[in-house]
Amino acid sequence: MKSEVKNSAFWALGATVALGICFLLSRYIFLYMHKMTQWPFILFVSGLVVIVVAAIFNGRKTMISTPIGYIVGFVLGMLFNADIYDTGGGLLNNAWIIWTISFVVIIIASVGTVM
Repeated sequence: MKSEVKNSAFWALGATVALGICFLLSRYIFLYMHKMTQWPFILFVSGLVVIVVAAIFNGRKTMISTPIGYIVGFVLGMLFNADIYDTGGGLLNNAWIIWTISFVVIIIASVGTVM
């Protein structure tokens, strides 16, 4: 039992470090691509919550897929985004929607598999 808890903590720590690296890349290094300052942090905190819950239930695949989903969602958001104009004439971009949906879908797919 003790080694199982230690193993789960090890995986959680590794997933947290990987998610942190993905966050730093998307928030600071690639800021010029998306110009979002708050949304990467919101997704990062959401990912931390997912990792903690997965660690409690020993969901190794979910812990691994969280940073993968974060960066894959970012890439998909940057590839398939589109600029649109709202009714007031302001410019909007849907990259954050694509990023979030991709992130959530990848996490849900990992939860659906056998933990």
